[in-house]
Amino acid sequence: MSGRSRLPGGEPRKASQRRTRRGDAPAPLTRHWRSGDRVRWNDRDGVFQRDLGDGENAEIKLGDRIYRVRLTELA
Repeated sequence: MSGRSRLPGGEPRKASQRRTRRGDAPAPLTRHWRSGDRVRWNDRDGVFQRDLGDGENAEIKLGDRIYRVRLTELA
């Protein structure tokens, strides 16, 4: 079938569905944190302690406390 793309059932697409872009999303960039780097988490400043080795969690120090947080939440 040529022309307009349709839904699998044969119905035409809604106007809001017509101009979507197909393709892969760009890969997210991950920052490599080192011990002692300044981090920001939940609007608070802290220091990166260590990566826990599972690829998604780390320990940061805020004041006198150490928190386990996801690497994607750090800024």
